[in-house]
Amino acid sequence: MTSRDIENKIHSASRMTVQFQATQEQYAFLQEWAASIPAVYFLDICAVNVTKCSSEAIERDERKENLINYLRNLDKPQHAFSYLLALVEKVSDPQGKLSDAELEEQVLCDVAALRTFLKNARVIEADEFLVGYLRSLRGNPHELKRPNYLKFLEAANNRFRLQNTVSPIRRLKRAKEILKVADELSILRQHPVVLLVLACLYGNISAKKVMKFKADAEAFNAENALADIMIISRFLPRKLEIEYYGRLGRSEYLRSEFITDDGGLQGIFRCFEARAVSFEEKDGAHQTRIDIGVNFEELLTDLASTRQHRPQEMGESTNRKPDEFQQVCELLLQASGSSS
Repeated sequence: MTSRDIENKIHSASRMTVQFQATQEQYAFLQEWAASIPAVYFLDICAVNVTKCSSEAIERDERKENLINYLRNLDKPQHAFSYLLALVEKVSDPQGKLSDAELEEQVLCDVAALRTFLKNARVIEADEFLVGYLRSLRGNPHELKRPNYLKFLEAANNRFRLQNTVSPIRRLKRAKEILKVADELSILRQHPVVLLVLACLYGNISAKKVMKFKADAEAFNAENALADIMIISRFLPRKLEIEYYGRLGRSEYLRSEFITDDGGLQGIFRCFEARAVSFEEKDGAHQTRIDIGVNFEELLTDLASTRQHRPQEMGESTNRKPDEFQQVCELLLQASGSSS
């Protein structure tokens, strides 16, 4: 992939947003132009599996058919596809029953099928790289705080019962209780695992689809929820690296995107944007620190739709109590363990 020997901190490119009313022809042109920029597309397991489906299975499922058509449109000589995120998902699954040899065979079969599906683009990783990466991760946690993340998700399901709707008058108190548990487990309040639990509390449908909270504690699969959540922090640093080296002219690729067949994941990805990432070695382990911009108005769905937008009236105190949206954002920006 890319070397981190020289730069240990990478920033995203400056961006400018323009809004205008486009005709269907203009929109189609913009889509085609965007698809022409050399890019690396990272696929999760869901997206990889769709490329292996038969024509009959695809025709019976409109969502799969749309994804296949999208991938075929991106199958251009200037593009590459990455299996890396799917590989990490497979290796990180503690419930996997395959032996090392069986897992290697499955990975190589997946990649071979993906190469067969692609007619013009290429798979960016060589088989040797994927097998070596698999062997280095096998049996080792990709994230050192994985047990804490799982305990936090189990608390969200079993203790806070977030499979049920929480009354608006109790939500702020519940949010503070959730953040207290994150503090006790030494999880940053701004970590995606915390933000998505709060998103469920405040009615974000995409977050709820990712979590799949259950009334029966035994039926809740914290491992599956965490695997989806961690794709955010696994993908965004790589996106920044690829686009950074592309801007320097040291890579042929200028963009990177994540593709999944999971509607919940698609929804929550819109709430996060990578701004900077730094890398360092500490105690023999690789540490990645990422600065992520979060669209709280889209993430905290119910709060954003009920925010107080009324203008301040003459003679009204400028110290009016902040609305709940503002209070939650301020809580999230506090350091772990700060009073709330």
